Amino acid sequence: MKDLIKKYIDFLSSKNMSKHTIRAYNSDLSQFIGYCKRFFKDEEIVVTDITKTMLRDFLQFLSENGDINRTLARKIVSIKGFFKFLASENILPFNPVIDIKNPRFEKHTATFLTEKEMEFVLSIPDSEDILGIRNKAILELLYSSGIRIGELAGLKISNINLKKGLIKVLGKRSKTRIIPIGKYAQQAILDYLKVRTSLLKYKDEKMLFLSNNGKPLSTDELRYIINKYLKIIEKSKRYSPHTIRHTFATHLLDHGADLRSVQELLGHSSLTSTEVYTHTSIKKLKKVYEQTHPHGDKKQ
Repeated sequence: MKDLIKKYIDFLSSKNMSKHTIRAYNSDLSQFIGYCKRFFKDEEIVVTDITKTMLRDFLQFLSENGDINRTLARKIVSIKGFFKFLASENILPFNPVIDIKNPRFEKHTATFLTEKEMEFVLSIPDSEDILGIRNKAILELLYSSGIRIGELAGLKISNINLKKGLIKVLGKRSKTRIIPIGKYAQQAILDYLKVRTSLLKYKDEKMLFLSNNGKPLSTDELRYIINKYLKIIEKSKRYSPHTIRHTFATHLLDHGADLRSVQELLGHSSLTSTEVYTHTSIKKLKKVYEQTHPHGDKKQ
């Protein structure tokens, strides 16, 4: 089984799936196989032993132990994808779990920062310190563009056009998109480029953001840097680097951007994925309506 899982993971890697997603899929499969071995067979389990009943029992076990439907849905995708791959490679004569349905789950509103909170976060990095200047550029670019952490980690200097205020991003499924960035992000990047040479160890290094040892910052290192600043303002909410992406989208909509444009900027393949950000915009519209419409509640 380990060899088959590795073969599947290698296949996913060849499809340019994000490292974070691949790690999650690998973990899901290992957890499922471990469960099957523990509760259905004492000896080493082989792929032909797997049945639909095993997967249903596994999902029931997770549900009883507190896993939410969103997590269960991802695990189903991981496991079904694995067996679909095996069937397509003729390693299995058929997919034994093809009929398993994904659980329904409610869409949660995205966690975001207010404009004042975002401005405070952006003001934290030390402008007198090289790493502070770099981190300021990271935060400004994230807020200005709404790109994912993986996309940020993959940015090269050649992907930045400060004169035109544009960046080129390689997104999910190797789709490229061009995104405008504002003057604050442009200035922060320009300030960083002036000190980037102090971090540079290899003259031909193409990646934009570097660590203090001269190597490109990984997604994990970027998450650590961003979380460091978010934790300063974190209260009861659970902020993450993705919070800045949510903030980008929410603030655009609050200031009148249409949903389709935000979808294009975020790189969502479906408008449904973008609709999670409409919560605050609807609240704002309702407030405007109540204050301005002749029969609005606040007018009475």
